[in-house]
Amino acid sequence: MKNKQLALRFNNLFFTLLIVTLIGIGAWFSNYYYQSYDATSGHRNTLALPTQKLLHSLKKPLSFIAYVPDDAELHQQIRELVAKYQKFNREVRLEIVNPDLNPEQAQADGVENQRQVVLKLGDQSEVLGSVAEQSVVNAIQRLQRHDDRLVIFLEGHKEAGLFDDSSAGLTDITSALKIKGFKLQPHSLLATGSLPKNTSFVVLAAPKQNYLPEEVKILTAYIAQGGNLLWLSEPNQTAGLEDLQKNLAITIPQGRLLSIDDKPRIDVNSPTIIPITRYGDAELMQAQQGQTLFSYATLVQRDLSEKAVWDFDNILTTSSKVWLETNATELSKNIQFDANTDDIAGPVNLGIALSRKAEHKKSKQQRIVVIGDSTFMRNGFIGYAGNVELTEHLFNWLSANEDLLVIKDKVAPDTKIEMPEWQLYSIALFFLFILPISLLVFGVWRWVVRKKA
Repeated sequence: MKNKQLALRFNNLFFTLLIVTLIGIGAWFSNYYYQSYDATSGHRNTLALPTQKLLHSLKKPLSFIAYVPDDAELHQQIRELVAKYQKFNREVRLEIVNPDLNPEQAQADGVENQRQVVLKLGDQSEVLGSVAEQSVVNAIQRLQRHDDRLVIFLEGHKEAGLFDDSSAGLTDITSALKIKGFKLQPHSLLATGSLPKNTSFVVLAAPKQNYLPEEVKILTAYIAQGGNLLWLSEPNQTAGLEDLQKNLAITIPQGRLLSIDDKPRIDVNSPTIIPITRYGDAELMQAQQGQTLFSYATLVQRDLSEKAVWDFDNILTTSSKVWLETNATELSKNIQFDANTDDIAGPVNLGIALSRKAEHKKSKQQRIVVIGDSTFMRNGFIGYAGNVELTEHLFNWLSANEDLLVIKDKVAPDTKIEMPEWQLYSIALFFLFILPISLLVFGVWRWVVRKKA
């Protein structure tokens, strides 16, 4: 009997030690190995398969730098977000920086506000507009294809200068676009006789001197081969590009836009300041909000007399208080639209986007934007209103990679109840009237029964 009790105690002790040992081994393994399972419908907490493949294919270290205040709960949310990417690539790193304590680092990375995240791939970086999976994936691909974002600014005709730090130069927007992953390069057609093969798109930054016929031929051939173009024009500056206008089926009439709009236009009370708040329905302007400001602008419109092979979208439409003044030698506060002249009444367009199916390029669409102003991009104006955002939208659209991965949003299948209207009324009738009245009647009946008893 004693032997049986001793054996039973030994067995109990053995199993207790075994369980404790297994728990200890499990705890030890949990510190060195991590395994999770996503039980949500559609695996909503797991990165999409294309994203996983993209992370596996990275040959350079990927880093998330979160510029956020000291907030333990927010830091934990960021760690959980980045952990999804670390699961498929051990080289993914996370750095959390307080921008108030490290303003120089934040400025160097192009961070303008708190709670922004910078994505770095090797030596390239980009400030994320969103931490959604689609935004992160697109940013990774743009950083991988940094060489494909070469933007050529033609020079030699008194265009706005990339390295000119005066109010008429483009140094401010050049710095902003560099942070976004663009490589801006001045280029002379006269000196080289050609354009780089890896050109994303070409910019004509308000030339004041005429292009030579040979240069126009190079530009025309570039467009014929599917090249993208941003053409910034100014009043009465054709620059010898009349044939290019005809080729694009557009016209830029002589004259300049003037405004009698009483809305505030920075600190300059001048009829030449043109505010824009209407951006049309074009794809490239879907994210543009608020007001943009233009100073020395002219009209750009489709030439209906020319046969067009393009799709046209008006992207910058003025108010009815703006008109094209064709005979303004001297400006005064009392200047008005004159219907008896060649003036064109507003609203008018100072920006047009052209697109067509690309036949000679890997991308699906050839894109061209023509704007009758260049001041909105210059140092003296780029900081006003939404001019920076407008410029970024133009550059992103013109340099778009059509083969960017598209990540479908993962939506829970049971978040919405759909039923016929009669069922909704039946449920409302039951819970709002039938059930309360029934409970009331039952309560009164029970009270009467108990009182009689």
